[in-house]
Amino acid sequence: MIGYEEGAVHVSASPGSGKTALCLGVVSGIISSGGKVVWACREMPNLDRAREILSGISEEGYENISIIHFSSELPKYTDAILSMSRDFNKSDIVIVDDWCGSYGRAKKEEIKSVMRISENCKATNVVITSSSYEDASGASESNWISRGGRSVKEAYQTVFLQKHPMRQGVRIIRSEGVEKLLLMTNHGLEEISS
Repeated sequence: MIGYEEGAVHVSASPGSGKTALCLGVVSGIISSGGKVVWACREMPNLDRAREILSGISEEGYENISIIHFSSELPKYTDAILSMSRDFNKSDIVIVDDWCGSYGRAKKEEIKSVMRISENCKATNVVITSSSYEDASGASESNWISRGGRSVKEAYQTVFLQKHPMRQGVRIIRSEGVEKLLLMTNHGLEEISS
């Protein structure tokens, strides 16, 4: 759905569009296939919602998920993320949910952290998420801009996730000119035909 197998991905999402649900669905798939996960997050996901999306994971599967709650201190936890994923391969994944704050510019230290993660995790899959912001200039194709600037755009494939303007429960995901529709379900976001 987001092509993380092809290289590091930055999910830039409009507020409330379901970036955490999308990533929890990815976690479920990775764990169900026998992989390992490092989940680093600014805020812990809603426990009931996470439990619902991850309901298909076995007891043993949960042992393959490492969680780091970095709050607003990603740079302090970057070494731990890298250490925990040191032996990861393409069947595993590192997810950094809300790598930067939702308002204002991303801090230089946060940008450096996600760049280090991209550079040091080339043997595994990497997905980072952040809140996108509206383009007041009208210069962007989708009216949304991702955080992190040019360096993050060069290191990560940017995928935009938004609520559908007319269909409740439906999300739009865009990447390199390709648009897909997703439905919010009890198990996260699932691709639907248009």
